[in-house]
Amino acid sequence: MGDVILFVCGGGARAVLSDATEAPDIPTVFMNSNSSSTIVMTPEGMPGTFGDQFLAYSLALDNSDAIRERLQGIRVVIIFSILGGGSGIGMPLGISEIAHEMGCKVVSVVGLPMEFEKERREKAIGVLPQVLDYSDRVFILDMGSINRIYPDVKFVQILRMASRSIVFAVNNLAHAIEGPFFSTFSKKIYTFAYTNDLDPSKAVTRAMDSTMFETSPDFGKMIVLVSSGFGTAQVESIFYTIVSMTGIVPDIVKREDREDTKVLVFLPVHGL
Repeated sequence: MGDVILFVCGGGARAVLSDATEAPDIPTVFMNSNSSSTIVMTPEGMPGTFGDQFLAYSLALDNSDAIRERLQGIRVVIIFSILGGGSGIGMPLGISEIAHEMGCKVVSVVGLPMEFEKERREKAIGVLPQVLDYSDRVFILDMGSINRIYPDVKFVQILRMASRSIVFAVNNLAHAIEGPFFSTFSKKIYTFAYTNDLDPSKAVTRAMDSTMFETSPDFGKMIVLVSSGFGTAQVESIFYTIVSMTGIVPDIVKREDREDTKVLVFLPVHGL
């Protein structure tokens, strides 16, 4: 994965990853308008963007030389951000422009704020068309969906669950990029679900009911990432479970790890 890099933009995205028990296992650059940024984006004493996406975009372009240096030898840039704030919206746009100029593909993993963050959420939904324009593929998650799926779970636990799901998904997307990624993920926009169960058929059934954004199998082919240790019987069990539930033939791809209880399902999103 030497030609894949992850840019984490904004304080919200950094906070989500900081709650994860494991860090992404690909080169990672944090982008923000304060001292937490891997690349120093602002002069000393500058207070930050304070939600100004246009200022954040300008800061990314002002630091284009440092970003270009990080992109040397890179084929695919994964950009993770929680939309709604300045750095989470503006910096990905600047990074994607620079990346495309250098011949890189851009894969965006974007989150929508929780429903109680009404102003930020409305702002996030409003910029989704822009995200689609600058991305070669988009993977979208709604932070509020975990609360819908697990209504009795405390907020802090929701963040930790989201963090684990996102890191696991990002790591596996990065590994998948080494193969026929863009033909496997042939649609423009996807969401995902990550579940654990000793029975793979139960895991995939639960995953289809617990995606991180509203979707339907009718929108296109599902991609299911399973343990490299799965045998023929386990793969066939998942295959026939999905076919019997949806009538759609899924793509079942083996991951590099041997975590037999973990199933990661991607479904296309339609109509954004």
